Amino acid sequence: MLNNKFKLILPSLLGLLFVAAMMFALTSQEGQVTPSALVGKPIPAFTASSLSINELVGNNELLGNSALLDNSIFQTDKNYTLLNVWASWCAVCQSEHGFLMKLAGKDGMRIVGLNYRDDRADANRVLSALGNPYVVTIFDPDGKIALDMGVVATPETYLLDNQGIVLFRYSGALDETVWQHYFKPFMQLLTDK
Repeated sequence: MLNNKFKLILPSLLGLLFVAAMMFALTSQEGQVTPSALVGKPIPAFTASSLSINELVGNNELLGNSALLDNSIFQTDKNYTLLNVWASWCAVCQSEHGFLMKLAGKDGMRIVGLNYRDDRADANRVLSALGNPYVVTIFDPDGKIALDMGVVATPETYLLDNQGIVLFRYSGALDETVWQHYFKPFMQLLTDK
């Protein structure tokens, strides 16, 4: 009798283990510089809605309750843009959020968000509670844009030039140490050329 109950429970236990393993794999615990086929190339072409109507950019058209965005959001008069891939369900993303707020405020860094496989209401609640460091947030509920970019985990951050060309990719949470060790020297090197 115990064997029959075990046989009934085993598929459920294996399913739960699989889900737990996938969730662990989707959230990076330790950061790393990640090679990317996109370095030296633009972000793949996309059209998507913004996460919030409050993030209207330029002359973008309205699509339902949000702005319709495309690659033109990366063309700017600033030297660089950070593209930060995040989700409300990602604990590591929330751990880096304070640092992103600091970058957007103190350092004046232009940050674009890519909200990955998320619920619009949940994502907006996180930004309402923690603050919004993004000039605009691309809403990618199915993960298609992230898949085209080669995103493997959240958070990931891309450094783009003022034409939307990918210069650098980092997987994991940004903090002061990562910023000073990887991003600052890279940006300084490019600025000195």
